[in-house]
Amino acid sequence: MLSRTADHLFWMSRYTERAENTARMLDVNYQTSLLPQSAAVAQVGWQGLLSISELVPAYTKKHGEITPKCVMEF
Repeated sequence: MLSRTADHLFWMSRYTERAENTARMLDVNYQTSLLPQSAAVAQVGWQGLLSISELVPAYTKKHGEITPKCVMEF
């Protein structure tokens, strides 16, 4: 196997794993948001998800207020 091919496979696998982890975090947070809770508690969960991903500045610049629908679309 060429070194170039191995490098491409490594990065493809890494990005696939990152996408899978992000999808799992979104799914868990969405399932949790379906439970009865106050809006403030739900917003803390979505804000935590953005913080983990280090996307709070980019998200607030584009959307402003944190809502489940906007976070899922972001």
